[in-house]
Amino acid sequence: MSQSEWIWVAIRIFGIYLLVLAIISIPEAIGAVYAHLHLAEAASHTSDLASMSESLRKAAVTKGVTAFFQLLLFSIASYYFIAHGKLIHKLASRTNV
Repeated sequence: MSQSEWIWVAIRIFGIYLLVLAIISIPEAIGAVYAHLHLAEAASHTSDLASMSESLRKAAVTKGVTAFFQLLLFSIASYYFIAHGKLIHKLASRTNV
């Protein structure tokens, strides 16, 4: 294999790695939504633990937003690296003489 082909292989492998990271973030996003819904319900029913459940709800929202943006970013980047990647290939193939 030539150097150009090895660069394409490396770009595709990195795209697959990003796809795996995107897939891993899916359960985190779903779990954060689930936690937010149940903690919001718990905060509305109990007055004794309202401040604690409200803090946990805010933490679940933060975790959910983070997981969602990870999913979005990793999905877009993996699509680019797997399906396209021409700019990265051109930059990696450039030799400094």
